[in-house]
Amino acid sequence: MDLFSKFKKDYFNYLLSIILPALIMGLSIPLLKHLLGAKGYGSFSIWFNGVLICAAILSGWITQSVLRLYHNSENKAVFFRQTIRISLITQLIIAVPVLLIVWYISNDILLALFFTIALFIICFQFPVMAISQSGFLSKKNIYSETIRAVTYISVAIVLLEFSLLHYMYGLFTAVILSYLFSVLYLYWQIKQHTNEQDKLPAVSISLKKIAKDFFHYGAPLSGWFVFAYMSTYIDKLWVIKNFGGEVQGNYQAIFDLLSRTLVVVVSPVATSLFPLLTLAYKQGEVIAIKNLLKKIIFFELAGFLLVSLLYWWFGADLVFMILKTENTITNKWVGFLIIAGTFSWLIAVVVHKKYELRMKSFLLLVLITIAFAFQLLLYLIFQKQGGIILYPIGYLVSGIVYIILVAFSSKIPLNNLFKKGNTNV
Repeated sequence: MDLFSKFKKDYFNYLLSIILPALIMGLSIPLLKHLLGAKGYGSFSIWFNGVLICAAILSGWITQSVLRLYHNSENKAVFFRQTIRISLITQLIIAVPVLLIVWYISNDILLALFFTIALFIICFQFPVMAISQSGFLSKKNIYSETIRAVTYISVAIVLLEFSLLHYMYGLFTAVILSYLFSVLYLYWQIKQHTNEQDKLPAVSISLKKIAKDFFHYGAPLSGWFVFAYMSTYIDKLWVIKNFGGEVQGNYQAIFDLLSRTLVVVVSPVATSLFPLLTLAYKQGEVIAIKNLLKKIIFFELAGFLLVSLLYWWFGADLVFMILKTENTITNKWVGFLIIAGTFSWLIAVVVHKKYELRMKSFLLLVLITIAFAFQLLLYLIFQKQGGIILYPIGYLVSGIVYIILVAFSSKIPLNNLFKKGNTNV
């Protein structure tokens, strides 16, 4: 089976299995907006996105290192156990500082506690999911996501409708339980999968060595994820600052429904792609890797054209009807720019895979910092005359700038500072 055929098999396994959680999470957006109001929904989204950004900082370096280094390990069971130890040690070290910082910012000890527990569980789930992806357990991985989605929306509705808990505490309780059940299921499945490895002769993998390897490769990528999340987060902060909570809540709902729907459909590309690429790279299949990346980029561009056509034909009206948001030409352009920006980042993630394979993670961090700076500069310069449409434009611009930087990095003098590994991909 060639590389593209293997990719298609894993992609469609993920896609078919992801339909249920996608539908549940998609339905939860207008439902939660209705239950909480635009301001309440926007406020929770700000805090929850903050958790995800912190998770990117704390566990992104571990997750990306697992995806890149898993196939180089001689004993997968030992690698798995050492990865879990590194993750737990990291979270325990940072838990108290996070609690104190969130308490200081929010002046709410309970919110700080919920925030910290949610962060701990999510940071634990990310590397476990990476192990599952690297072991090609595509169905198990998505079953865990289904458990997470069903638990989240079920607990959220019950607590919002039938308990006296403040909505912020109730939603964080739903987040914590959903990730907990999901990661416990996935952890058990990986243990079953790696049982055979435990029967092999003992292989010593030093915790210190693997932590050093993880940090060297993964730490810059952890920073990369921070800027990637900030590109989808900074616009919401500017909107709430300049237009208030009601407008920000409506903008957040439009962004979530459109962007998350697209990410759900296309995310199996990234989920199934990188483990295949690392295995093929280890085996020296450079030409196959190039051809696979070109095909995926072509299909994503075709997908953007199709989605754009459907959006202007009837999709925009449907979105605003579902969200009960004002159907204006400005909001329609906001929605389209969110679609374009989301596709630009989805394509960018495929384009930069060659640098992940060559372990040029610090170069990627430099390039995304530049792209984010363009977005922030745009907001600073045009904040008074740009209107609401400025913010999805900034999101799109940052994605396009990043693609250009990565695609033409060989022409950029910075690239010479990060020479490492095979440069043929």
